[in-house]
Amino acid sequence: MRIMLTGAGGFLGSRLFTYYREKYEVWAPSHKELDFTREESARKAVQDFHPDVLLHCGAISDVGTCERDPELSMRVNVEGTRYLARACKVTGTRMIMCSSDQVYFRKMGEKESLEEYLRPHREEEHCSPVPVYGKHKLLAEAACFEEQPDSVILRLTWMYGELTEEEQRKGRRNLADMLEEMLRKGKMQSFYKTDYRGVTDVWEVVCNMETAWKLPAGIYNFGSPACGSIYEIVRDTMEEFGAEGLVEALEGSNGPRNLCMAPEKMLYAGIHFLSAREGLEHYLKDRKNTSLSGKR
Repeated sequence: MRIMLTGAGGFLGSRLFTYYREKYEVWAPSHKELDFTREESARKAVQDFHPDVLLHCGAISDVGTCERDPELSMRVNVEGTRYLARACKVTGTRMIMCSSDQVYFRKMGEKESLEEYLRPHREEEHCSPVPVYGKHKLLAEAACFEEQPDSVILRLTWMYGELTEEEQRKGRRNLADMLEEMLRKGKMQSFYKTDYRGVTDVWEVVCNMETAWKLPAGIYNFGSPACGSIYEIVRDTMEEFGAEGLVEALEGSNGPRNLCMAPEKMLYAGIHFLSAREGLEHYLKDRKNTSLSGKR
């Protein structure tokens, strides 16, 4: 089986490449080999390699960058996806597009209760995202289906996992990394009570990807299921380590944000993710045991 992977230098893409190259023929083209913002480059790369599956992780995923340079975001996140999907249609390649929970980021309605606003999001609901990144991911989903109807779109949550030395040098951080530092240093940290979202171990996403590319075409929430606020998730996680006192609450000035996703469709498809709290507890305990083993 042949797999083509875009975005192999990113957090998810690099781990997908490491994991699946042991099982399949995986090609992760460099930018010199593929500039998917150019239609001819996308067409030639897909046609020459002729993959069975294309895992499209390549994107401008920094929300701030997308806000500052929406033209770049449109070119990479929307048109680049369109060109790859169009090429996949010609070769009969299955397109797997990595989208985002940011498509669900909308403002709370004036007459909407907090309970109504915080309902977990379902794949079939109408989306009206606020940030440029969310808007462009939604446009990219539409472009993907328009060009290659046999596509699977995965709406991913915020992810975490052990960082490589290179990622650390670049100053990258994630939630689990922050919690590990809090436990190690006894460091206080504040988290928003108004930010409701899932957070998922990147290796759960990687291991479930093989099932995902065999799914019927469609959109799937793909990550930790319905959750509480980030403050609640962190507090409950740290309580397991007797360190809930290190967690302080912050009130957001812009009101609540709900990115929590309903899990029913992925569960029906046989895909299971740990809850945000379960995943973080498991990760931190594993890291603690690894650290203790290394000291022996």
